[in-house]
Amino acid sequence: MIGLYIHIPFCIHKCLYCDFPSYGGILQYRQAYVEAVCREIDSWSDAAAADTVYFGGGTPSLLEAGQIGAILDHLQKKFTIDPAAEITVEANPDSMTAAYAAALCSYGVNRISLGVQSFNDDMLRFLGRIHTAEQALQSVRDVYDAGIDNISIDLMYGLPRQTADMVKYDMDIMKILPVCHASAYSLIVEAGTVLKNGLDQGEFTLPDDKKIEEMGKLVHDSMHAMGFSHYEISSYAKAGRQSRHNCKYWQYTPYIGFGVSAHSFDGSRRWANISNIPDYIRRAGQQSVIGESIDIQRQRAMEDYCFLALRLRKGIEYADFERHFGVSLQSVFGDVVRRLSDQGLLEKTGKGCCMTEEGLSYGNYVFSRFIR
Repeated sequence: MIGLYIHIPFCIHKCLYCDFPSYGGILQYRQAYVEAVCREIDSWSDAAAADTVYFGGGTPSLLEAGQIGAILDHLQKKFTIDPAAEITVEANPDSMTAAYAAALCSYGVNRISLGVQSFNDDMLRFLGRIHTAEQALQSVRDVYDAGIDNISIDLMYGLPRQTADMVKYDMDIMKILPVCHASAYSLIVEAGTVLKNGLDQGEFTLPDDKKIEEMGKLVHDSMHAMGFSHYEISSYAKAGRQSRHNCKYWQYTPYIGFGVSAHSFDGSRRWANISNIPDYIRRAGQQSVIGESIDIQRQRAMEDYCFLALRLRKGIEYADFERHFGVSLQSVFGDVVRRLSDQGLLEKTGKGCCMTEEGLSYGNYVFSRFIR
């Protein structure tokens, strides 16, 4: 089954590190945008079965619950949504209340992903987050009390001004929360962000590599001690609570995106919608909103498959590769696998190969070896 993604581009304001297609100060477009997304869904011609729905952003929780419900209603009319589908809404703690969570639950939402980032108020202010640590704690409790027990939180480490003690505190807080999934990201500095500009201007500096490695190990060890498995480079989950939707991206499974800047993949082609919100609202349901499209050549497809699969701890399954492409992985990438294995970055599994613990620290290097 495919996954369905809906991009909600609204934010109160842009955070220090963010390079996602999201915009502050444009909330007046919300209702018109929801109607446009519904028109785009209605105009979709190739109905299919889906078992995941994901509202990402931006800040989807800036929509009214009824607006999310309306989008879900249009999806259910166009696609065959599995009764046991995972339906996720990303949310910021400042826009999540018990009443709002209960309303989302009534529309079928059964998973919430909260953008916590840190439980340290000084760090939150530095990052430009508009919630407090106490609001983050309360939002988790509110979601759980509303009847949604599939809760994920985002945390970051390797930040300017962050110490290992701050990361340890975040992990200690995790122990007392009813959370079953966490995305724990080492900071990536993206071009065009306020963070990148501040670093270039010398306003602040990043921790050195040794300190970042220490923070990453602290996260890794703490998560395992709490019963979480490290199933993807930046993701930890308790048994059966992996993000089913995000796994589609890493397992080369088709997904369809709706909304501005939403990306889609059908197995042989990738495309992305236009990014201009007024233009999208005007065109959705009336004409194509695709801004760019690329047909994936066979060699590129095999490369993509490998480095995406290696993000998952279970790695590449040789039989699945052969099922997709009709050739063995060894015949295409055998030399690459051998070299990376000799370097201690890949290891054998019962079904193929995966990154070693050391390999996880050099993920981008490992991925690059599969790209020709």
